[in-house]
Amino acid sequence: MGRSVRRGWVVCVAMLPVAVILTGCVSTETIAARARLVSARTLASQSTTEVSRANPDVAIGRLALIHAQTGTAIVVPLRNDTSSTLTDLPISVGIRTAHGELHLNRSANLDYFQTHVAAIAPHGATDWVFTTGRRVTGGRAVATVGFPKLHASLAGELPRIEVTSPSTRRLTVTNRSSIPQYDLPVYVVAVRAGRDVGAGRADITHLGTHATTTLNVTLLGTAKGAALRVIALPTIFS
Repeated sequence: MGRSVRRGWVVCVAMLPVAVILTGCVSTETIAARARLVSARTLASQSTTEVSRANPDVAIGRLALIHAQTGTAIVVPLRNDTSSTLTDLPISVGIRTAHGELHLNRSANLDYFQTHVAAIAPHGATDWVFTTGRRVTGGRAVATVGFPKLHASLAGELPRIEVTSPSTRRLTVTNRSSIPQYDLPVYVVAVRAGRDVGAGRADITHLGTHATTTLNVTLLGTAKGAALRVIALPTIFS
């Protein structure tokens, strides 16, 4: 257990709530807020996420449906049309065929960020990637983004997370901020001739302040002859 100093209500501690470690020299209020957010996400992931009403603040671009022998990936381009940071946006994805719609991320106990978009900056754009080991053929991908329940919006800039790709599958991720990140989703999209031909995702359980880590991401589809687009969406905002 780390050293704690109660004078001025600033605490330098190592705590272990909700199976993650929250560390740093920050106020007790900030530590508590981070723990509550992680806990709320864990609780939400235990239930099904179904979006019935589309959020007009978020525009959805042309989806890419990527089939592979080992599963299916869907790349969802998103744009925030507001001047506020949007976070914890629920999202439903599926495949629409002549026989109806096959929902892919409606089950309970999925990873929280398989059913939610972590954050989109004001008037910003990003990609969100869903992957499943389920092999789906035919149809077209569909997605609906809903209204956040944990945060309506946030003021200020998002923590800066930098991702580089020294190779097609190995990534280097750096937290350029003083805010630790938990359950950080990282997405890779392979683009060839203007088309998304491969995609993958991975999660970093904990990335400390100004820390760097490396990870491997398995792509569904192909990366041959493609350029890589790499994205990490921050999950802790203050």
